[in-house]
Amino acid sequence: MITHLGVILLDETEIIFRIYVTSDNEWKLYHYHSSLLYSFETSVILDIIGNFFATDIAQHIADWKICSRHHQKKVIRKISQVLSITIEDLNLLREQELICKGMFTELW
Repeated sequence: MITHLGVILLDETEIIFRIYVTSDNEWKLYHYHSSLLYSFETSVILDIIGNFFATDIAQHIADWKICSRHHQKKVIRKISQVLSITIEDLNLLREQELICKGMFTELW
């Protein structure tokens, strides 16, 4: 079964959107988009995400995962409430764990 999954990274200076197609334990990047953050205000971040969610490419995504780096916890909580999606706040140890897991799944 083919599934489309979306990942959003709220980085310090940009928002990265990645859509993957998965089938039989294989992940392939289907679409990549990034938007520069010109402000760290909650409304600006929500505007960028909302505009991307309104695109044709984002309309049929079964599941979204969102991670954040270097954003205030109150901003992340507000965005999470508005979107009704849990946002993982990445610290250095969690980033390293995810990188290692990614390397493990890609290299073995």
